[in-house]
Amino acid sequence: MNIKEFIHGDMLLSNWMKNNIMLILLVAVLLIFYITNRYSIEVSVKKIDKCSKEIKELQQHSTKIKTMYQKSSMMLVLDKKLAPIGVGISKEPIKEVIVIENNE
Repeated sequence: MNIKEFIHGDMLLSNWMKNNIMLILLVAVLLIFYITNRYSIEVSVKKIDKCSKEIKELQQHSTKIKTMYQKSSMMLVLDKKLAPIGVGISKEPIKEVIVIENNE
């Protein structure tokens, strides 16, 4: 077989091609299934990675909110226990006390 026969399509009419057309079609169909399966797996892996990142972010956010809630509930319990003796949570910001030592 030369290039001229290949370009004109004479190869498609050869006896070998006629005898093996079913095998060639089977290989083509299997190749298409393989490619589509591979693509769908890649898409699924990307979705799983995205979901796992979102889950990690949400877990961190949940932990942060839980910690804030525990601190605020501790402050409320402490405020309720100290209210009868007149001690409460200050509404003013904390003032810093600076001590200056004189070496005289």
